[in-house]
Amino acid sequence: MSENNSALLEGIKVLELTTMVFGPAAGVVLSDFGADVIKIEPPVTGDLNRNWHKIPGLPISEIPYAFQMTNRNKRSLVLDLKNSDAHEVLCKLVKEADIFITNYRLDAVSRLKIDYETMKAINPKLIYALATGYGEKGEEKDKPGYDTICYWTRSAFENHIFPYEGWLHNFPFGAGDHPSGMTLFASIMSGLYKRQKTGEGCKVTTSLLANGAWSNSVMLQAQLSNAEFREKRPRERAYNFSSLNYTTKDNLLLKLTLVNAPRDWNSLCKALRREEFVTDQRFSTQEQRIENMPLLIKEISEAFLEETMDFWLERLTKYDIPHSKVFTYEEAVADPQKIENGVIVPFEHPEYGPMKTISSPFDVSGTNKCEPAAAPKLGEHTEEILREAGYKGDELKKFLDLK
Repeated sequence: MSENNSALLEGIKVLELTTMVFGPAAGVVLSDFGADVIKIEPPVTGDLNRNWHKIPGLPISEIPYAFQMTNRNKRSLVLDLKNSDAHEVLCKLVKEADIFITNYRLDAVSRLKIDYETMKAINPKLIYALATGYGEKGEEKDKPGYDTICYWTRSAFENHIFPYEGWLHNFPFGAGDHPSGMTLFASIMSGLYKRQKTGEGCKVTTSLLANGAWSNSVMLQAQLSNAEFREKRPRERAYNFSSLNYTTKDNLLLKLTLVNAPRDWNSLCKALRREEFVTDQRFSTQEQRIENMPLLIKEISEAFLEETMDFWLERLTKYDIPHSKVFTYEEAVADPQKIENGVIVPFEHPEYGPMKTISSPFDVSGTNKCEPAAAPKLGEHTEEILREAGYKGDELKKFLDLK
């Protein structure tokens, strides 16, 4: 990232009335590219995600890493929208905004009078972005929705990867929210493009349910095509040797992925120092390999146990075989390839000192992303934002007391 001297979205004003990850994940991409994102939070507690890093099961830290990840470069405004005066402030801000984002539940959207029709009446050019768990229709539309349920479970993703035996470990926190947030970002940019063409604002929507289905769409399309799904099997009887993890001599896991196994078979045999497999009647053709798959998995597993991970990484690279060491979290954030490509970037946190973070996953030539900054403290910019909106004196003070 470099200094914000030609940010793509500079001058775009965003109001973000969101919680947790799905909505904020879209807002942080907008802020990365220079938009002024005002995060509106309730008094006292703020966004629930401010303390989510403290729940049992997540990595232990004093740093609110979950909140930091999706709220850098934003400004925080505290408003109690149950209060009519606060709603008037919101409406005044909406008049000057380009984008309004919310992932509040539909009943709260209606109750707080932040629905599209209300916002559109205030600002017809507004891009109103609504993120939901289950969509806006159907009997489940008002249910609480999180990525663990709407994205992973309802898409059959969880069922697909559930192990042959035993229980499935929890999905990483926010792992469905972040790709869904990118869809929300894309819908917002589509809305801005529509406004550019027509001069009119619009409502854009997406849901965790839709994004989960999209992420697992190949397998869902198989079901829609009445394909026959295979039974689950233990590793030693897997259907395909070419997409398994293998253990090396130093007890590390290596991932092998041969998308075109017939083409790469000879090269793999050379890499494994099993050249005889090329002419072995049990393995020489794709049909024979399928017929003898349990034996082939056993033979390849034994081959990988002969040498260390470093040996195999060099060897498989030499023969152009797709592969990777199965990374730990520590290795994933120290990955030179990510650092070289600006996936992981440094920044200075005023409270915690030098840190690194994950950049939004795309670049636009000729523009710069903003340097990452600390996520705002609750209500940190309330006075600043309200003064910009014309509030002063006692009128201003009654909102500052909310912090």
